[in-house]
Amino acid sequence: MSPPSGSSPLRESPLAEPPSLLVPVSASQVPVSVRNLVRTFPGEPPQIANDQLSFDIHRGEIFGLLGPNGAGKTTLVMQLMGLMRPTSGHIQIEHVDVVRDPDAVKSLIGFLPQGELALNYLEVERALHYTGRLRGQSEHDARTQSRQIIEQLGLGSFRSRYVNHLSGGMSRLVGFGMALMGHPRLLILDEPTNELDPHKRRLVWDTLDQLNREQGLTCLLVTHNVLEAERVIHRLAVMDRGRIIALGTPQDIKQRAGGHIRLELQLKEGLRLEDRELEQLRRHGQVIEVRGGHYRTYLDPQQAAPSSVELIQALGLERVEDLRLAPPSLEEVYLDLDRSAAGETPALPPPPRLEEAAPSPRRPGRHLVALKYLWIAHMLEVRHTWAWNAVFSLFMPVAMVFGLSRIGMGLSDRTSLLYIVSGAAVFSVATEGILTCAQRIAMMRKDGRLIYYASLPISQASFVASIILSRVFIVFPGVITPLLAGWLLHGIRLELSPWLLVVIPLTALSFSGVGMMLGSAIRDLDLLVVITNALISVLLLAAPVFIPEEALPSPLRAMGFLLPPTYAADALRRALDGAVDLRFAVDLAVLAAMTLVSFAGLSRWMRWRVD
Repeated sequence: MSPPSGSSPLRESPLAEPPSLLVPVSASQVPVSVRNLVRTFPGEPPQIANDQLSFDIHRGEIFGLLGPNGAGKTTLVMQLMGLMRPTSGHIQIEHVDVVRDPDAVKSLIGFLPQGELALNYLEVERALHYTGRLRGQSEHDARTQSRQIIEQLGLGSFRSRYVNHLSGGMSRLVGFGMALMGHPRLLILDEPTNELDPHKRRLVWDTLDQLNREQGLTCLLVTHNVLEAERVIHRLAVMDRGRIIALGTPQDIKQRAGGHIRLELQLKEGLRLEDRELEQLRRHGQVIEVRGGHYRTYLDPQQAAPSSVELIQALGLERVEDLRLAPPSLEEVYLDLDRSAAGETPALPPPPRLEEAAPSPRRPGRHLVALKYLWIAHMLEVRHTWAWNAVFSLFMPVAMVFGLSRIGMGLSDRTSLLYIVSGAAVFSVATEGILTCAQRIAMMRKDGRLIYYASLPISQASFVASIILSRVFIVFPGVITPLLAGWLLHGIRLELSPWLLVVIPLTALSFSGVGMMLGSAIRDLDLLVVITNALISVLLLAAPVFIPEEALPSPLRAMGFLLPPTYAADALRRALDGAVDLRFAVDLAVLAAMTLVSFAGLSRWMRWRVD
């Protein structure tokens, strides 16, 4: 029976009664199982991002997650990867309880985020190789697979190019290759073909199809592109307002939309249907005028052929430019579902009993491997920031030693020169540690790289240690340069105390920890830039770093002793002067305490997992 006039055949389809979301298959064939998943965010009233989600992803299946912005897709993916704790419900991936053991699941998942890639300051081949090592591959396996992926994805001519120098499409393709490293059991791809040309898009789908057929790869594909969903996805879940409103194969969903046939009528240029002709067409269903002279309606399959003939006879063949009959596309069904989803809650069967898995054992060697490759990656980024490092490690310290000694009638006494030399060294370390680390972490958080690092099977401690250790090595020129300048320009004799091997690393450690804590705690990037630059200015003007404390007003002196650079500068001066006394021990104790405080702040404010 044809739908009544003015109605939408898609909206009145049996899809209004949601299909069962649980397919009875054996547990071994269900690598991903989600039951009664709820995630809310605080507010008045609380915001429900995921509302009683229950579904399975079968082994060897390309499963699509489709829905508008704000539907809850990203929140769901974050929970699947162990990066966000559910408010309630259960998630198991390969029989690992993600809620109980979030770190274990990261070694099973390859992830391509929608945002920026980590390791994007490395060459393509090195980025693939390091990703494999961070995902637990041996040196041989990581190099072998990186070469295979370069060949498979046609990246040979780009293997020595920096990832951040590639076009958006090529960088996206490299990110797809990085997600494949380590042969993950579950591949999660968030809009993988954004910015790809048709050839590269087809290459991605062909690669996925090959891995799916030959290795049984299971994939979760998050997309807004309905055409992709229809062409490559085996099954999909349509989400809206935190709920699943449809689940099945693309063909099933289209068939459940009523099995209607879409009629597309295009009249010749300048012609339009008259009122009586529109009324005749509306007898078959709702008529949509796509644009001038182009009309669309939906017909019962049994009536499609005779209705089309009747329509042509009524209009006259000479008025018709084109007339086509086709099943409704998935995009049409999706858009109709999106409009009709409000308030719809699928009735689900009770959750089945899930297998329990013991938390995975931790392997200390993995942390050391992760620390090594993360540290190398951070050190190699200096190739892109050498100008910044040269200014603050070479030029600025020398300029300070040369210029500040000539203030007034010229400062030539040993005490003044010692303040200038040590202050220039501390300024350099503070710039690299506090300012650079704070803004670096903030940028990683803003562009999504922090989420990517957190999705890898590496510990937060390894990630933090790699950045801080890289800063310790990078700041050494900034410490040595002013010491050499003081000796060469002013002939100042300095005591090369072995305590310098304690003071310099501890200073770099405390400054980097404070910088990373600030970058994690202050969410507004512009505000962070203002605060960190103001902090560096205070070192020059209002703290006993370059200026003896007795020369400062009491308020500035008191404020200065709240800042770690004050103690670092004093400790460095005493080590260079050979005055290792109780005050020196207090300086080291304060720097150590500030290091511990900053690490405690990092563990609280750096969001490695959102609870």
